[in-house]
Amino acid sequence: MWLLKKFSSHILSVIPAIAIRGKRRRGEVVKQHPDFLGNDGIDYTDRCFNSITLPGKEVTAKEFYNCTFTGCDFTKTVFLKCKFSDCRFESCNLSLIKVTGTSFFNSLFRNSKILGVNWTQASWPQVKLPSSIQFLNCVISDSTFFGLYLKDIRIRECLARDTDFREADLTGADFAHTDLICSLFVNTDLSRADFTQARNYSIKISENRIKDAKFSMPEAMSLLYCLGIKIT
Repeated sequence: MWLLKKFSSHILSVIPAIAIRGKRRRGEVVKQHPDFLGNDGIDYTDRCFNSITLPGKEVTAKEFYNCTFTGCDFTKTVFLKCKFSDCRFESCNLSLIKVTGTSFFNSLFRNSKILGVNWTQASWPQVKLPSSIQFLNCVISDSTFFGLYLKDIRIRECLARDTDFREADLTGADFAHTDLICSLFVNTDLSRADFTQARNYSIKISENRIKDAKFSMPEAMSLLYCLGIKIT
């Protein structure tokens, strides 16, 4: 009888540990989570991650659904074959992250630094759907979106210095109030794009599609300068 009670007590102590594996509790606010770095197949739903610091670490095959990341430092973090669906990044540092094989669906980045990211390495849908990422008041300089299909992408009130948009389909993109100094637009589809109050862009009409795109003065004059027209 004593042996049976001891065995039962051991089983009860193990059950909670087993229960927390797999999907994590919804609505939970997390500041530290060592399982981020494990390879245990955990996914996360409806979680709030605050002030997480993982610079230079590797996060592999994790899935995040409807999660919010606030004030996190992911500088040089490698996200390998991860999935972010309906996620928000607020006031985070994601500079120089690697996104190899990682997918983003309906994800929002706000007030964040996202410098030097090669978005072409991410996993994008085979079917051409409207862009699934948005950048609001972010720094996305020195990044590349070369050749990507990003219809209706929002890049509002951002700094996009030296950013590569060549060969990309940015139909209906929203660049309102964004600084695009030294960014590249070559063979880019900017049809119906909104450049209202955007500045410092250099877009050659002969090398890009800009039908029905919106521009505002005085920056719109740069379109004429690119044609070699002298305005007196």
